Amino acid sequence: MPLSLIAVACYLIGAAWLAVAAYRGASHQGRGGRIAAVAIAAVGVVVTAAAVLGRHGTVAGSALTMGDTAAIVAIIVASTAIAMAFRPRLRGIAALLLFIAAILEGAFFAGAREFEVGRPGWELAFHIAVATTAFAFLTIGAVLAIAQVMVDKRLRSRKPLGWLKILTPLESLESGCFQSIIAGFLLLTLALVSGAFFIEDLFAQHLVHKVVLAMTAWVVFGILLFGRMRFGWRGRQAMRWTLAGYILLGLSYFGSKLVLETLLGRHWG
Repeated sequence: MPLSLIAVACYLIGAAWLAVAAYRGASHQGRGGRIAAVAIAAVGVVVTAAAVLGRHGTVAGSALTMGDTAAIVAIIVASTAIAMAFRPRLRGIAALLLFIAAILEGAFFAGAREFEVGRPGWELAFHIAVATTAFAFLTIGAVLAIAQVMVDKRLRSRKPLGWLKILTPLESLESGCFQSIIAGFLLLTLALVSGAFFIEDLFAQHLVHKVVLAMTAWVVFGILLFGRMRFGWRGRQAMRWTLAGYILLGLSYFGSKLVLETLLGRHWG
């Protein structure tokens, strides 16, 4: 728990520093300040990674809890934010993503139960890594889709943007959103294919709901990307499809995991 609180603090400090810099404009923020914000956020990533490794590094075959998974998603989101922070136009987006990483880390800083993997090995580790990374990129896509609609609505109403101006230009939000969704969709495809090798009995392994929801989410994101390429979907329409797919994927993993671990005291086989 202390390590998780340190990580949350680092993410929030980095987010606040970058947000203030983006709000004031590049002329009010030197290179040293940007580097300091990135360094603080990087410390959060290292601390989070140390906390996860500390829980599992010495236990052979231990399975990731729901909290561990959320922490890993936070690492990927924060790392993406750090990469974006080096581009002045993306500092506001980086600040938003660091804030999301703090929420993920703070909401699920520890799992309730300890479980073991029935078939440990690099193949399963690869599948878990790909699936978790896919969820992280789709998380980024969903966040940016919501932010895009909020900024666009404020611009159309001709009201002052306020703190939302740190997320401009709008083109950067839209580009980042769909780049993240494309990356997440490709990784989700790979995760579904690789996961098929570990399915022995859908019912015995408690995987029915997980697989059905994940495949439905895959279809939803596929329709979204087709609509984007064929019909130029954007704005609210794109946001609705993005959120629908993201909610389905979240229920597939976190919803199923919550019921199994918390209520039934079980784990995916």
